[in-house]
Amino acid sequence: MQYVETSSKSVQEVVDCLKEVSSKYKFGIQHIHNVKETLKSKGIDLANECQIVDICNPQIAEKFLSEDMSLSIIMPCKISVYTQDGETMIAMNSLVQLVDDINPDLIEIAQEAQERLLEIIDEIK
Repeated sequence: MQYVETSSKSVQEVVDCLKEVSSKYKFGIQHIHNVKETLKSKGIDLANECQIVDICNPQIAEKFLSEDMSLSIIMPCKISVYTQDGETMIAMNSLVQLVDDINPDLIEIAQEAQERLLEIIDEIK
């Protein structure tokens, strides 16, 4: 399952807002992948803007990893900000569904994290 919101802001404006707002929810930005720029450096011209933000809450990460290190394959969480058909989109995979596929015992922690991430997305859109 995906969560997708439309924004009236540009991709860069959304990413900048995400950087500003994330700490309020106890999340930190680990890295921002500017896919369009990366592909451009390889000689590929992607028509749409696309930035993928690696975002993480250290306390939640510790809970996941102390219980099941295999959850590291879905970390950090990713929020994608891209243009499609002239609109800016903010998208995220369902953390609950990803965790459920690996370790259903940790659904409650995943639900908590997902709710915070969706609050962040709601605020920045």
